[in-house]
Amino acid sequence: MRRITSLALLLFVACARAPRAPVDASAPNDAPRAIAVYRTVAESIYVSTTKRVVAVATTSLDSACSAVTCADLAARWGVETLWWARGDSSEARDARADLLKRAAPPFDVRAVAMGQAMLLGADAGDVPTEGASVDEWIRFRAAHADAAGAVRMSPVGFSKSGLTAVTFVDWRCGPSCGHTVGVALTATSDTSWAIAEMLLVSSRNK
Repeated sequence: MRRITSLALLLFVACARAPRAPVDASAPNDAPRAIAVYRTVAESIYVSTTKRVVAVATTSLDSACSAVTCADLAARWGVETLWWARGDSSEARDARADLLKRAAPPFDVRAVAMGQAMLLGADAGDVPTEGASVDEWIRFRAAHADAAGAVRMSPVGFSKSGLTAVTFVDWRCGPSCGHTVGVALTATSDTSWAIAEMLLVSSRNK
């Protein structure tokens, strides 16, 4: 019995020390809805305006902030105010609370680009960081079908009714090109979404 217990303990310690991989959406039943939201945002905003392939980071944004002083997460992600409420603050509060609840570990969203001709999955580590040089962007585009840019999104918050979704989007398209926006969506069916409102949080365009 002592030997079996020791082996079990060693296995537990090894698992505890193993690096954490990105996990899928926090609730299995929400994963298909989140993927549908990501596709709607990437295609309706970025593919439709650039008419080019758009790279989509395969892991979502998390709540980490490397700045010396960080604003509250709700302010950083543009959901501090209920700008998308349209008179229904309870629906908007639901979606915001759900978004912030999902904010911690990033999850794998590689399924967003699967089967989508104008969307290309890109490892999050390959996406040029803010302040990246022209040469870094040339290398990125050469390796990613001459993509117009790269989009990375936070998790998606859903209202309890399932009719409203909200997410934060980081779009990068060059050394001095890009923005962050809050996007609210409305369900048009069980599997499709439409952009309802957008809020510009920051801009890198010069």
